[in-house]
Amino acid sequence: MTITPATEAIDVPVIPLTFSNPVQELLDWATAHPAAAVRNRANRITADLAELTERRDTEAAQREAEEKVARAKAELERAQEELRTVKASTRTTAAAPTAARTGSGRSREELAAIRSWARENGHQVADQGMVPKRIQEAYDTAHHATARKAG
Repeated sequence: MTITPATEAIDVPVIPLTFSNPVQELLDWATAHPAAAVRNRANRITADLAELTERRDTEAAQREAEEKVARAKAELERAQEELRTVKASTRTTAAAPTAARTGSGRSREELAAIRSWARENGHQVADQGMVPKRIQEAYDTAHHATARKAG
């Protein structure tokens, strides 16, 4: 989105007024003139030139600030797009494992097998929730002993 001021600024070269400038020489002459009307006009012109200079500098600073904001917005948009990409790839990566792990570090399938084994071997276990550690250890011991006998 580009912010456009109500009136387009015209970029004009900055020409500082120096003492060798004929306009400055004329203003100096008018400021020192014996007639009050000439001195007053020189003062008005000097004030007008000062106001125009200030306005030009303010508009230049505003243009520079608007360009800086536009660059910052573009950078923010790039960073937001990068974040969306990272989040999207994280979601697909996190959803990829086939066996979800529980707080015990075992999959739901492993816990279901432990529950079945526990019931077959006289242990009482709930249908849902945590399987007590002592039952998990007994299951591991029984299955490691079976694996050693088979091997």
